[in-house]
Amino acid sequence: MLSKSRDSSASESERIKVLHEYNILDTPSEEKFDNITKLATLICNAPIAVIVLVDESRLFLKSFIGIGNGDVSKEVSFSAETIKGNEILEIQDTLTDKRFKDHPMVTGKPGVRFYAGAPLLDENGFKIGVIAVFDVVSRCLTNDQKDGLVTLANETITHITLRKKTIELEAKTNRFEELLNLSTVSPEIHCILDYSGKILFINDAVTSILGYTVPESIGLSIWKFCNKEDISRLVEIIEEGLKKKVKEFNVEFRVKSKHGQLRWLSWNMVARQGRWYTYGRDITENKRVESELVRLSFVASKINNAVVISDANNHVTWVNDAFEKITGFTINDLKGKRLGDLIIGPKTDLELLKKARLLIKQNRSFTVDLLSYRKDGQPIWLSIYNTVVLDDKGKVDMEVEIIIDITEKKKAEEELQVLSLVASKTNTGVNISDAEGKTTWINQSLKKLTGYSLAELKGKELGDVLSKDEAHKELILSSRAKSLKNESYEIEVQAKTKDSQSIWLSVSNTPIINDKGSLERQIDLISDITQRKQIEHELLEAKEQALQLSEAKEMFLSVMSHEIRTPLNAVIGMTHLLIDNDPKASQLEDLNVLKFSAENLLHIINDILDFTKIETGNLELEAIPLDIKSLACDIVNSLQINAAQKGDKLTLACDDQIPVNILGDKTRLYQILMNLLGNAIKFTDYGTIELKIELVSENEEAVVMRFVVKDNGIGIPEDKQSYIFETFTQAKTDISRKYGGTGLGLAITKKLLKLYKSDIKVKSKEGKGTEFSFDIQFSKATQKTGLVKSVEPPASFIGKRILVVDDNEINILIANRILSKWGFDLEFARNGREAIEKVMTKTFDLIFMDIQMPGIDGFETTSIIRELDDEYFKTIPIIALTASTLQDENSKFKACGMNGHILKPFKPEEIKNIIAINFSK
Repeated sequence: MLSKSRDSSASESERIKVLHEYNILDTPSEEKFDNITKLATLICNAPIAVIVLVDESRLFLKSFIGIGNGDVSKEVSFSAETIKGNEILEIQDTLTDKRFKDHPMVTGKPGVRFYAGAPLLDENGFKIGVIAVFDVVSRCLTNDQKDGLVTLANETITHITLRKKTIELEAKTNRFEELLNLSTVSPEIHCILDYSGKILFINDAVTSILGYTVPESIGLSIWKFCNKEDISRLVEIIEEGLKKKVKEFNVEFRVKSKHGQLRWLSWNMVARQGRWYTYGRDITENKRVESELVRLSFVASKINNAVVISDANNHVTWVNDAFEKITGFTINDLKGKRLGDLIIGPKTDLELLKKARLLIKQNRSFTVDLLSYRKDGQPIWLSIYNTVVLDDKGKVDMEVEIIIDITEKKKAEEELQVLSLVASKTNTGVNISDAEGKTTWINQSLKKLTGYSLAELKGKELGDVLSKDEAHKELILSSRAKSLKNESYEIEVQAKTKDSQSIWLSVSNTPIINDKGSLERQIDLISDITQRKQIEHELLEAKEQALQLSEAKEMFLSVMSHEIRTPLNAVIGMTHLLIDNDPKASQLEDLNVLKFSAENLLHIINDILDFTKIETGNLELEAIPLDIKSLACDIVNSLQINAAQKGDKLTLACDDQIPVNILGDKTRLYQILMNLLGNAIKFTDYGTIELKIELVSENEEAVVMRFVVKDNGIGIPEDKQSYIFETFTQAKTDISRKYGGTGLGLAITKKLLKLYKSDIKVKSKEGKGTEFSFDIQFSKATQKTGLVKSVEPPASFIGKRILVVDDNEINILIANRILSKWGFDLEFARNGREAIEKVMTKTFDLIFMDIQMPGIDGFETTSIIRELDDEYFKTIPIIALTASTLQDENSKFKACGMNGHILKPFKPEEIKNIIAINFSK
């Protein structure tokens, strides 16, 4: 039986491919195949027998008997028809078969009347050909003859298969012999070891490298050759690798030759079927070169120019740090690759790179300027100095390239080219000078600007001709020093034209550097800036005048603050004393009116001064601990009497989530809320007024609160709401006459909120009421900072000595009345000199120091006391008494050594608190 053929889905192309793999087409006749055809004629009793291989378009007769030689067309062939099936194709009479009655072998010689053929099926089921017999008479085969023909077909395919395997075996044998011959003559050691390291085979290279003959080496352990210091390291590497199923190793170690010399080997090992297949390359010379390169790399790493070292194949092996800084490429990016392949880009001159590589092949060094690209894609100009290092045989051993970043130089050259095109036509003066700064060329604009011609300036330094002013000499000399260091500069200098007119010039200098990194020439771009300088001078004078005006305004504020607050201090202070002195009921009402009027006057003065301070930028917010709920309660409680007088109901709604301890400016927040609530009471009769405070957001560091003041008073007309925050402005013309006020309250409120980086919003409807709201962010107070609470004067106050320094008799009287009531032992000084004498001769527990006094003021007096040579003078608490509200005085208090301050007019409660705080330290 024939072998089972492949499925019909097997393509014809696959069959043709298999046929060609047997390599039997177009081969000469072979006896073994001829014997099969002879046997076929005998078995089938036929005069003609053939072994045919069916190719893509032809029939190749491998063996034949009874017909002539030659290829036969595949079209309408017996063989092509035979391989369509899997069984023997028998045609008993060709003249009666439509397929073949017109076949040339039927109609012509030899006049075939009978055909029988069996397909040649290989072991994979591919039908590659046919064994067939022909006769010139009609007939048929017996069953035995058919079985015999099938057997011959199987025998034929067996011979074809054996022939293929024999050819492949011969090829492998030849390759093995070639490899064996190659290993024999190879300069590298090739050997086969058993798993313990015993040498089973080794080539002749062992003699040239280690001095041992091949017979001496066979049977020895590879460890005998290995340097003892390297054995433990090698064993560890191999054991770790085998644990991880690694079968291939590459290691470097030292071996000891027969004559005791140490040599370095690069050893490659592959473990297969209980054996090690290895080869070792002598890298002793490479190690020597590497050692030299280490020393070279140390030197190269210290220079600013890039250094690249490549092997004989132009593959990078090492770069210094400067190369990475210049190009962005690291050694990991470059190692094993060609430098030129990485630094090229869209506009790189590839022909130039090709020429450079050709020079390397010719063992020639070169220098080239190449437009390259950094790792991040930025273009960069590199000047590459290549040196080829040859070995003892005159072949390239390595390349060393020194690379300089010349991007700036190229830019300067490009700028020079552009300048050369436009310099003659530009309105800007152009001066080109040599490396020493001496003029070689000027354009027409510079001649027009200065009045000097090229003949008058050539060979001279331009600065010496145009600027002889000693004030600018140092600037010109320092600029020339920069140009000699290849640095560009820009200066503005006053000069004189040829006709002695004074002009201001802006000079922009660009140095041009040559290929050697030296200064070649300089280019000056010179513009006339006389008009700009004149404007700058006028602006400077205007600024100076504005500064003087601001300082005068500040001084006026300071003086006015002092002059107004000093008598107010007397009025308010005496009022407090009279109220505390058990007045008659009839007097108490008058005193309260006096107290209210004085404090109201103080409030108006504060508004005016605060507004002025905001306008001049002298007001800054404090950040001290405060309790928002307590402050709001105090404000609402203090205004209840005023609200009751108007028949109003004043309420407070405070969010329970509001933190107790925050940092803020208590005075300014008090001022904002008092302004808004005061206005609400003023413009509401028999209505309701509410202060609402709610928490908007909170995090670990800060909180945001919303303040809402709402009333149902007279309201604000919609067309007036846009300018109620303007200074000295009321919603209606009769408001001031009917309700009073300066028109500053809302203006100050808005500006104070601006300091808090907030803004006030208003909703109002005339006759219905008004709602003001704003949000403020406060920082949270730390655990170290706490609220300063009002304290009662302790018994420890009694007997404490206090020195009060003030030149105003009223202030002394008030201070004496308030402080003596608490049991203090008081002394007074009318000026700074007297205060210093008292402090030096007597001991005090605290000093109240007035700031503005005739002669030595409070600041200077405090500084003198602090400089006295005793710990007592440096630690005694000194509290400033001031009527000034200037912000810069806060820094003066600290600078001169004061421990705090009280603003006049002061309240007894404030004095009591500050004394208690300083005594508790």
